[in-house]
Parts: sequence; C-alpha cells; structure tokens
Amino acid sequence: MTNESLNSLKVGMERTMKTSLRMVLPVAAGVLGALLLAVPPALAQTTTSTFTIQVSGTASALKTGLPETVKFSGPLVITTTVVTDPVLPPGVVVSVDGRGVVGTGQKTGTVYDNECEARLTRLFRPADTINLTFAFFPAPSSTAAAAGSLGAVLSSKTGLLTLNLTYDTTTTALTSAAAAIGTL
Repeated sequence: MTNESLNSLKVGMERTMKTSLRMVLPVAAGVLGALLLAVPPALAQTTTSTFTIQVSGTASALKTGLPETVKFSGPLVITTTVVTDPVLPPGVVVSVDGRGVVGTGQKTGTVYDNECEARLTRLFRPADTINLTFAFFPAPSSTAAAAGSLGAVLSSKTGLLTLNLTYDTTTTALTSAAAAIGTL
C-alpha cells in the first residue's frame, strides 16, 4: 500500500469514528438520564425494639446432677429487629443477653455464672415462643471453684430459658416479653 492510500484509509476511519461517537453519546446520555430518573427499588424496612425484663427460675438438682437446686434471677436483655422486605417474607433477628442473670445454690450459697447469649433469625409472627439452652457453672470467685479455674466451666450444667414474645403486627414492634428459667 502506498502512503496516499494509507492516508485515505486513516481519514475514512477517523470520519467513521467521529460519526459513531456523535451517535453513541446521545444514546448513552439518554440511558444514564433514564437510570437517574427511574424510581428506586423499594428497600427493606427495619423496626428495632429492646426490652429488659427480670427473669427467675430454678434448675433442680435431680435434673442437673448437682448436689443442690440452683435458683436464678436477674435482668435479661432482649433486642428484636424486624425486617420487612417487598420480596421476602418478614423476618426477625432476636438477640438475647442473660449474662446478668445469676444463680445461687440453695444449700451451699455457691454463686453460678452463665453464658446465656444468643442471636437467632426467625420468621416474623405475632407471637413467638423460643426455647434456649445455656451453660451455667460455679463462678470463679465462689468457694466451689478456685479463682481463675477452668474446672468450673468444664463441669458446666445446662439450663433452659423459655421466652414468650409478642409483636404489634402493624408497627412490627415488640410489645411484650416474658421469660422463665428451668432445666430440660
């Protein structure tokens, strides 16, 4: 190919590219404008409720194998987050913190700590009953366990927390919470 034919080809290609660019820019601007003006998709909505309730109950010696019945009492913190989505069925995340609940041995006075914490995802319903198991063990500062000893934790027993939750179906807020402690 000669220089003249190469220059002619180059000029032709530049002209084609400029024409194509003039056609593509308005189309791209129109698509971008339509995307910006389009109605955004509906987003999920959330409602969060927090309740602190006093809970009590007993873990019987017969069911735990301990030499005494343990009586529990203290604050239980319940946080619920209900998520409503236009596409998915409504759900609720239930967070439970019962670490403030303390057990006391009825014969020896031994103090029992626990690991009653949970985070559950459930379908949203007007009323919900949840059964949670939790570990309890002599507190490291109690006479039944040496300070800082893992022995108390390793010999933990199982308790049962039963929660009864009620929601307002219109606002999806938690309206009442009740709980009891026992054993399996």
